[in-house]
Amino acid sequence: MLKGKSSNKINSILGPEVEVDGDVKVVGSILIYGKVNGNVAASGTVRTAKSSHVRGNIESQDCFISGKVDGDVKVSGKTTLEKNCILNGNLITAIVIIEEGATFEGICNMAKSKDASSNSKTVNIDSKTSELNNNL
Repeated sequence: MLKGKSSNKINSILGPEVEVDGDVKVVGSILIYGKVNGNVAASGTVRTAKSSHVRGNIESQDCFISGKVDGDVKVSGKTTLEKNCILNGNLITAIVIIEEGATFEGICNMAKSKDASSNSKTVNIDSKTSELNNNL
């Protein structure tokens, strides 16, 4: 599943029976199957599994969300909202992919880098389906 690039290497895994009350900070990447009641920060990629639930903000290089996130997501690279994703919060990212079936309620702010807020594009999304209006 995660072969090839060393940036895809998962350094830490929170299993499905794990519930964390507090912030999680990871050097590298993390795969979350369980529940986190706090913020998640990673220098690499954050991946959330279908049954996971994060009640807090996520900050990382890249992010792949399949579970539920109640909080804001700030990603300097690419964010993928997968088909089972439920994101209730704002999204700041350079690249966003929203798969059919994903649920996203919040504001999406796309910036080329953290300092490029003047070159950003804001998309308001209030939808139970992941359909975007092509009139942007």
